[in-house]
Amino acid sequence: MTLLAWWLVRAQFRTRRAATLLSMLAIALGVALGYAIHLINDAALTDFNRALKTVQGDPDAVLAARDSAGSVPLATVNAIARDPAVLVIAPVIDTRVRIDRWRTPFRLIGIDVFSAAAVMPRLLPRRDERAATKSIFDGGVYASPALLDKLGLQAGATVTLVRGEHEWLTTIAGDLPAVGPDELLLVADIAWVQDRFGPVGAVSEGRVRLAPNTDLASWRAALAARLPAGLLIRAADDDSTRVANVSRAYRVNLNVLALVALLTGAFLVFATQLTAVAQRSAQFALLGVLGLSPRMRLLQVVLEGLAIGVPGALLGLGLGYLLAIAFTRLLGGDLGGGYFLASAPLIVPELAPTLGFLALGCAASLAGALYPAYLNRRQPLAQALKMGFSQNPRAGGAIRTIRTTRPRGLRPLLLVLVALGLAQLPPIVELPLGGYAAIALVLVIGVGSAPLVTQCVFGWFAGCRLPAAQQIAVQNVAQAPLMAQVAASGLIVSFALTASMVIMVSSFRVAVDHWLDHVLPAPLYLRSKGTPLPQELLAALTRPEAPFARVERTAYGSLTIDSQRPNVALLVREIERSNPAARLPFTGPVLASPADTVVVWISEPMHEIYRITPGQTLRLPLLGSEVKVFVGGVWRDYSRQFGAVVISRDDFLRLGGVFQPTDLALWPLPGQEALAGDWLAPWTSGYGLELADSAEIRRLSLSIFDRSFAVTYALEAAAMLIGLFGLAVTLAASVWLRARELATLAALGFDRRMLSRAVMLEGALIAAVGLLIGLACGVAIGAVLTYVVNPQAFHWRMPLEIPWSTVLAGAVLTLLAAVVASHYAARQTTRLTVAQVLASAQ
Repeated sequence: MTLLAWWLVRAQFRTRRAATLLSMLAIALGVALGYAIHLINDAALTDFNRALKTVQGDPDAVLAARDSAGSVPLATVNAIARDPAVLVIAPVIDTRVRIDRWRTPFRLIGIDVFSAAAVMPRLLPRRDERAATKSIFDGGVYASPALLDKLGLQAGATVTLVRGEHEWLTTIAGDLPAVGPDELLLVADIAWVQDRFGPVGAVSEGRVRLAPNTDLASWRAALAARLPAGLLIRAADDDSTRVANVSRAYRVNLNVLALVALLTGAFLVFATQLTAVAQRSAQFALLGVLGLSPRMRLLQVVLEGLAIGVPGALLGLGLGYLLAIAFTRLLGGDLGGGYFLASAPLIVPELAPTLGFLALGCAASLAGALYPAYLNRRQPLAQALKMGFSQNPRAGGAIRTIRTTRPRGLRPLLLVLVALGLAQLPPIVELPLGGYAAIALVLVIGVGSAPLVTQCVFGWFAGCRLPAAQQIAVQNVAQAPLMAQVAASGLIVSFALTASMVIMVSSFRVAVDHWLDHVLPAPLYLRSKGTPLPQELLAALTRPEAPFARVERTAYGSLTIDSQRPNVALLVREIERSNPAARLPFTGPVLASPADTVVVWISEPMHEIYRITPGQTLRLPLLGSEVKVFVGGVWRDYSRQFGAVVISRDDFLRLGGVFQPTDLALWPLPGQEALAGDWLAPWTSGYGLELADSAEIRRLSLSIFDRSFAVTYALEAAAMLIGLFGLAVTLAASVWLRARELATLAALGFDRRMLSRAVMLEGALIAAVGLLIGLACGVAIGAVLTYVVNPQAFHWRMPLEIPWSTVLAGAVLTLLAAVVASHYAARQTTRLTVAQVLASAQ
């Protein structure tokens, strides 16, 4: 029996090589896309965690300030060090400095060598003899090998570290042998860093290692109750959790797109297996007469589906690995999403996920083979021997159509209402699971409506007087045979996916374009990455000879609202409390705040994530304490996914903050636009500052936007390609199922050209139905993506913009491609031997 099963598998593969290979390729593409996305994200997270372990070490807990402008007093560090439960606490100063004339700031970490050896051993430096007498204790700094290569320096070289107005002339005393190959770090003694760059009497963090048998949760809770409001004690793995949460929604969305491509592949396997069963129905019937049970006939088709799925999934795993390497080289470990550094992490497959994607590919192939296997089991043997394959074996005759009935009661309306209800659900585990379920239901409604739409659209044409070839094609489509429904279903799913993503991306891009109009009012912008602007420049801008009519300054920081969520950005801006709408694009009304209360304006993502509303009073961690603030409004921000808070400079100074701007918006005097760049040149070159005009920033922003959706475009293209494969294979299958009909037409005088045209027209009509339904589903799914998935997954809202010209042009191109694909099926009509087919019907 086993030999017979494998003999039948080999026979099926030999007789239907093209369709089988296309089915394998479809499964391989779906598996490859999902596996590649998994490999890339897993490698990026692993790479980040490795870098985090290098810098943070292996503490049990981390003591830190809740806002970036704050610090941890040394008195607090010393008090915790005296706790009997604390084995060691390693103080750290973590800051950013520029090296000589380099524009990009690099990370400088000040450590205490003795405590770092217990907590952060990978940061321990290695002295180089070329550095003469310099060591970590007498002012030497140590650089990672990657940083030395980037700067082209060696140990013993003299460098100047610059942060704002502060400079430190020092020597590279050695390297950091234990850090990763891509990490750009400087390490120095904490006392020297504190003396040169501050903070005075404080540090950035304290990394705590507890004594054995200490309960971490209880110790943290007890310490948190005693800490000042501006400090927090977080678990060491909170950083890893936070970074995983940063990119989770992006990863889930890409995986959903990959699964849709795999679903489209399952339709292709369905068409292939149904065709195989139809072609060999007489063989299976003969085997049944000879003793092969219905159960064994069902298992045979299932086995053939598995024979497609296993090699297809294995091919997909290999292709996915290659795609992962290629994508990381082109787009970095964040796939253009901007969540990780743009480095290319090492791709290392793991056994469990690999087996999972192998099983997923096999499951998709088996799902496509189940209904053909069921039909093969139900075939009446006598009828199959005499008349061939029946798509409706219960009817007892060679009936080619699916029985379509009118909708029962309110079933279609009920499904639509369920989809609308699912779209209204709040996020579950911070993911738009209700939105995804609504999208799936929209696809189900679209696929289920194919027979009814086909009959309504083409039923009228079937009664019209048309040329013979066209009449045959229209009647076949109007009768909605099973194979036509399968072909339309594949196109419905693939085109709905493509149209919906085009609509969502277009809506997002138009919204970002309009948003840039509002947030880029000045002609010129100057910024210093991560370090304060030099006071010399700020003073020069106030002099009469400065060629600027207006200058607005902005300082950036961050706040920790939840230790397991990404930090919220803090923007200190020169903004009028009475008229914030002049500089911020608000999404709703701007509320007047009480005169004696600090007012802040929150971004839309912060409103979505933390459920904060205008008019609410909050206590924000600012300047080492909790400050009561009034929320004056919500403004649109497409550049910070996890929230931002704007506070006016006057309120910030009134709270005791030090305003250290990092960005400038510049309005040159009329007629002096060309001179502005020359006037700023000494500072841009001397301090490594970046100067750009608003048009350049706009181009860069939109290019980053397009880059972030590059993988999305690839997934769309793959789904459409699989859909067209399905159309070609399904139409070819339809030709085989109607072999007697076509042979009869040939005997009645239809030449092969007429038959070929009829099949191609049928393919075009089926494609038109699929594209029509797919377009309707695509608009609905695009609305769900824009109004539900984006706000819940990425915390951004935007109006729906449908690019009709792009969508309709895509539909026309897909229709032309479908006509070309149907040519493959039309060729099958030329291979039908009329006499043999008619003789077999006797």
